[in-house]
Amino acid sequence: MADIERDRPIIVMGTNRWGDDWQTRQQLTSRLGERGWPVAYATGPLFVWDRFTDEWRESGWRASFKRLYNVDVHMPGRWQLRWPKLPLWDRLVMRSYLGGLKKRVGWSSARRPLVYVFHPIFWPYVEALGDCSVVYHADDTFSSMPGWTDEQARMQEKLVARADLIIASSPGMAEALPKDGPTRAKQLPNGADTQAFIDARGCECPEDLAAVPHPRIGYVGKINEKVNMALVLSIAQQRPEWQWVFIGLVHEEHLTPETGEIYRACKALPNVHFLGFKPYHGLPAYNTHMDVNVMCYRSEKGGWWTDLYPLKLHEYLATGQPVVGADIRVIKLFSEVVAVAGNEAEWLSALEDAIENGGVSTPAERQRVASENSWDGRVDELERWLNELG
Repeated sequence: MADIERDRPIIVMGTNRWGDDWQTRQQLTSRLGERGWPVAYATGPLFVWDRFTDEWRESGWRASFKRLYNVDVHMPGRWQLRWPKLPLWDRLVMRSYLGGLKKRVGWSSARRPLVYVFHPIFWPYVEALGDCSVVYHADDTFSSMPGWTDEQARMQEKLVARADLIIASSPGMAEALPKDGPTRAKQLPNGADTQAFIDARGCECPEDLAAVPHPRIGYVGKINEKVNMALVLSIAQQRPEWQWVFIGLVHEEHLTPETGEIYRACKALPNVHFLGFKPYHGLPAYNTHMDVNVMCYRSEKGGWWTDLYPLKLHEYLATGQPVVGADIRVIKLFSEVVAVAGNEAEWLSALEDAIENGGVSTPAERQRVASENSWDGRVDELERWLNELG
């Protein structure tokens, strides 16, 4: 790809801290940095109401940068607090914050710098940056998610109108965009660090997972409203010999009362295990030692989960282990290598087939599909689009 110019500085803005669960933004941003793009990643300044959070306690008084995975990751400081009820102060904080980012990436001397945002809430920063290229990447159907407001809807409309490049991670995410977003959006599906998961076959089983007997049914990801915990509870009660293993954060306070009650019922069962958060680069060792990996999402219409392009899809396939997934749009596209289950009876049948017979397809075929959907391939496409911005 010798024709790609990589001298344009990029400010990437995402909603999760760099060290949290790796999402689409970390996967793409780290690879752009690895390829030589001057990239800074930021989540925005802290707000006054963040003073009692873990992020506040873990922050220094002054903002700083850390060089991680070839990316300048901005670490917000306690002194630089946004306070929307004081508009003048709020604007000063935003201007100072963006000034630090621009200086870090060499923004002022660039021909046409670029801001790449992963959520409409960053519209005020886009507006304040002025003359630059703008990329809006919708990696969820935000308008269907809890907490969506009229103000965020207005910001998304402005962002879609302003963006030079609109990207969506799935067809459903593109279709949910306002105005002419659905026709302008380019689709960039999620991928996998394929080789890392392929290479994990035969590695030593992590100690906490080794304590769980077989057969193991594995799920990696946050426990939130997209996960069909009612399904898990029912199957776990019916098949006590099957061990469910969940890897990821559980923010119980964010669950609805009903889902929270079901989660606690699952947690009380001896064959449901919650092993907590694991760093991204340690996940292959867990996935490869499951007997079957699952995407146990809710599939009823109207929820944001129906538009998902699961980050774990191609990671699961790269291990070669059997995969069972919910009956949602993107997963059905891979039914030749994933057993798609639409109701409890189908889930029971698919899980039994995976555990007893190896499931749909073969390890080699699953890994072939994963290799065709690597993050490196996705970034090849992304770089072409960025260079077309002029």
